[in-house]
Formats: sequence, C-alpha cells, structure tokens
Amino acid sequence: MKKLIITIAFLIFCISVNAQIEGTSIPSIPQLTAAEMATITSPNIGSSVFVTDDQKVYMYTTSGWVTTDVQNAGEVNLISPIDMDEGGLPSPTDETTVEQALQAIAPITSASGRIFYPPSIAIDASTNIVNATKDLYAEYVAQFASVNTIASDGAPSAVPIYAAGELYYYVTYFDPAVFANIEISNTGVMEYDIIGQPADYNSLLNIVFVVK
Repeated sequence: MKKLIITIAFLIFCISVNAQIEGTSIPSIPQLTAAEMATITSPNIGSSVFVTDDQKVYMYTTSGWVTTDVQNAGEVNLISPIDMDEGGLPSPTDETTVEQALQAIAPITSASGRIFYPPSIAIDASTNIVNATKDLYAEYVAQFASVNTIASDGAPSAVPIYAAGELYYYVTYFDPAVFANIEISNTGVMEYDIIGQPADYNSLLNIVFVVK
C-alpha cells in the first residue's frame, strides 16, 4: 500500500511539474482598434486597452488616451533637479528632465573627448631657416600606427587613426625667440621659420589635434 501511495504521489508531482500554462488562461486587457477606443464614453482614469492597429497599450488620463509604450526624454523627470553644467545654459539653471540634462552635459563630454595631443616629434632648430615644413599628420600616423606599439591586455592591437580631413590642427604655444611665421594647412602640414637657437638645446612647441 505504501508503495502504491508513493507511486501515485510521484506521478502527480511529475504531471504538475511538466504541465504547461495555456495562453488563454492568462488575464488580458481589452483589445480594440483605435476607432473603437475613441468611441468609449466616460472611461475611468487609469483604464487601459491594447490597440491592435499599432500594437501598443494605451491608458486613459486627464489628458485623454496616451500610450504607455513610449516616453521621450523630455517627459522623464530627474529624481532631484540638478545644475549639470553649472549655469552654462541660461535656462533652466537646474535641469529637471532627462532631456534637459542631456542637452546641458553633451557639449562638455563632446569637447573633452575630441581633443588630444599628437606624439612627440623632433624639430631641428640648430640653424635658422625660412619656410621649413613639418607634416604633423604624417608624424601622428607614423607613431600611432607603429608596429612597435605595446597594448594592454584586451586592447585592440592597433590604435584608431583619424583621416587628415577629420581633424583640426592647433599650435597653442611656441617660443617666439625660436619660431616665427607658423601656419598649418587643413591637412596638418605646418610651415614655420627658425629665427634663433634655444639656449639649452631644447624648446617647446605645443600642438593639439581636435576631432571635427
């Protein structure tokens, strides 16, 4: 008798575990077309329907029927208003929605990620010279694409290289006792004069690349 009871209990357990839930047994909200939804008279606030035309759920609010599937960044409030850019935008001072926060912080993150220094390069200033040139872009490519590059674990084997036309080129500092008449083409070729020699055989020329 005990064996029979145990066997029956085991069969019931197996049947229960392997049973599948029928889709028709899951509760669902009313399914209507958009035209049918529009004919509902005096719906309660919070009433919901599934519109078969666009396959979206709509909820009735004080503003009428609104979809619950899409909410743009301007409709999502921050938990607490915060000044993301410290007054960088004239209005609002404190950002209150996700959209306002993105608009305030985008220029900051965009600018910081687009500026970088090219590799160190040597410029011969041992004698005075007029209309000398140095291809800054070619120097950048030669060093950043060097086969001798050593990468950290998991890093790509090659450093990404920008095309010459994707960059702006700047000289932000130079020794006026050594360099003069500096110009840079839109492809990164710098033209310059050497008008004097550095006192200690070293001089500074600060170059910055900015991604367009």
